[in-house]
Amino acid sequence: MKKLFAIILTSLIISCSGKVSDCEKHSSAYWTTTIFGKPHNTRIEGENFTIRKAFAEIKKSENNIEPKNGFITLRLHLDKYGSFCNQENFQINTNYQPIEFNDGKLIKKLEKVSSKLNKWKNDTETKTYYLIRFTIKDGRIEEIF
Repeated sequence: MKKLFAIILTSLIISCSGKVSDCEKHSSAYWTTTIFGKPHNTRIEGENFTIRKAFAEIKKSENNIEPKNGFITLRLHLDKYGSFCNQENFQINTNYQPIEFNDGKLIKKLEKVSSKLNKWKNDTETKTYYLIRFTIKDGRIEEIF
């Protein structure tokens, strides 16, 4: 009986150890997924308006960003249900060299806002990611897309 219990316990441990949460799975770009041959997207309710509104306060208050020009991209990873998993950021200057805006303080503010975005719609049953891009010009956030 002890051997049978040990075998069952071992098989349960092995079978559970291989499980991966929805957030740990590989992400596909939101524009590459298809269902029945038709492309489907991951999007937020309200689309660009919602995203721009979420960052409006930062856009208004941050008017002395250093360096003065460059680009920021946030990659938000969303599980198959549209829930936020995690995010990555890419910060580059106009020569496409990696940098940090405001010594890393700006990205922390942007990531805090983006992590709280909700009401994502995911038409697939795949973990996807969504890109939010910021253009920094003359020390200000000029464009969010």
